[in-house]
Amino acid sequence: MEKSKTEIETIILAFLKEHGESYFTCALATCHDNVPRNTPIDARNDGLNMYFVADQGGKLENIRENPDVCLAVFIPVGKGYMTNARGLQMWGKAHIIKKEIDPGAFQKGFNTIRLDEISMSLNGKPFPDEAKEELTIIKIVPQKISHFVSMGEKPEKYIWQAE
Repeated sequence: MEKSKTEIETIILAFLKEHGESYFTCALATCHDNVPRNTPIDARNDGLNMYFVADQGGKLENIRENPDVCLAVFIPVGKGYMTNARGLQMWGKAHIIKKEIDPGAFQKGFNTIRLDEISMSLNGKPFPDEAKEELTIIKIVPQKISHFVSMGEKPEKYIWQAE
């Protein structure tokens, strides 16, 4: 039986919650002048939107020139030879967020990524306020998501499409 858009979204959100609590690492594909670039990033979701911190470099330059991106979010399979694969591809638009330009969106991304929590675990103190001014957060708003599960006898693939 075919699943509704709401059912597919619920499946995807459950997967993103599991991924965000245990793994974080994704692969971000960007492109500029027909030159692709794939970068490992740590991202967390708020609903279907994904947030991550971007340092200055190629991926940020590519996003400025071409905000169309693809994000691969997956659970590592080890030596499962794709018989235990779970993951998704998310095609969407990347939005660059800086504190001084959009403080509300910046705070939303900062909280979603849990930067104070990460800083506490690494440094024993919250993320410094003065460092926030230099921080660049990227928000990916999905246009299409393909979620794949190969855990049983019959692999399942679900497609979610924005309206």
